[in-house]
Amino acid sequence: MFTFRNRLFAITLMSVLSSILVYNTYADYDTTTGIQFRELPGIEPSHQSLDYFRPLAAEGEEAPSNLPVILYVHGGRWMIGDKDIDQSPFVEYFTDQGFVVVSTNYRLSEDGKNQHPAQIEDVADAVGWISDNIRYRSGNPRAIYLIGHGAGAHLVALLATDHSRLIDVGVRPVDIKGVVLLEPLVLDLVETMQSSELSKEYHKAAFGDNLEVWQDASPYFHIREDFPIVPHLIVAACPVGWPSPEHLNKLKTNHWSAIEHYTKKLQENDVRVDVVNAMQYQSFRAVDRDLGTAGDQTTEVIASFISELESHRTERNPVPTEGVVHTLKVEGEEWKEAAQELGNVVFDLWNFDNSRDLNTPIPSDALPEDLQQNFVSWDTNNDKSLDREEIQAAFEALYPD
Repeated sequence: MFTFRNRLFAITLMSVLSSILVYNTYADYDTTTGIQFRELPGIEPSHQSLDYFRPLAAEGEEAPSNLPVILYVHGGRWMIGDKDIDQSPFVEYFTDQGFVVVSTNYRLSEDGKNQHPAQIEDVADAVGWISDNIRYRSGNPRAIYLIGHGAGAHLVALLATDHSRLIDVGVRPVDIKGVVLLEPLVLDLVETMQSSELSKEYHKAAFGDNLEVWQDASPYFHIREDFPIVPHLIVAACPVGWPSPEHLNKLKTNHWSAIEHYTKKLQENDVRVDVVNAMQYQSFRAVDRDLGTAGDQTTEVIASFISELESHRTERNPVPTEGVVHTLKVEGEEWKEAAQELGNVVFDLWNFDNSRDLNTPIPSDALPEDLQQNFVSWDTNNDKSLDREEIQAAFEALYPD
């Protein structure tokens, strides 16, 4: 069990967090994309580039300045993904609340290339760019918040715990004020790589076979008593690889245990950790996709967390070290809608090429593009194929009654 104060919240979709700090709202935001923060020979320039979005004042008002900054780091198993969030509700939501938003790319691991520490070096360089340049773009380089999803959550956790990465690019670790981990893909890589139930081929592709590399790439192993670490908010959503109810429960248990393992060590070193249990509310993909949408519970909790930290920063008060657990649930008609959304994916997979026998695998590259994006989460055996018996079992897991 988590050892921090167990203030448990059951929040419905219609709730509004009254504790959110009210910022000035802005008329619109300005976008600049494709800024290259690093140049390495043989590396695609876009892989070492970032975009930034800054609020614009309403007509007749002064241009905003010295605003807190959010750096977003995308997921994709360290192998795929892109910084492009211009059309995401996330950008509009946080710029409207008075933040400068930055989204960064990083080198992607492929065919044994660009393994650790390539990704973390690039993300650190993106923070270095923010530190050097954001003051000229309405931002405050002394008030940076990190948000990452999946592999991106791993990378921002590593930045928050391994201070050497920031120091190497001339950034003061104290300029990072908080970190939000949306479904962190790994926190203790040693434990992951030594567990056949947790380790996947993409872990090996990004981190190889070296124990020292695994330790260096693990936020868990960088938590030290003599290095102050910023407050964490960790969101645990529901895995969507559901070949059976039993397997789903096992995935949930392993996922929660990994977060608990990391959280416990942070707490032992007096680090504030808030945890969001969204396993009955959102899937792995939805927790990122819905960030910034109206009524999204996870967004409200994140906004409240960052607002609290900002309040303590501006008032120069210490942040309480006692953490909070939030439990998010979908109830009533909203639950039916969420179940239907997941059910639609199952139904589409089931109907795809249903002339196949139940035990004939469907290779991932045979799926249409709209289904391929869901494939990785469904391919629980990591064999790049899926058969209809697995899909049928997944449907039964969704609708056990």
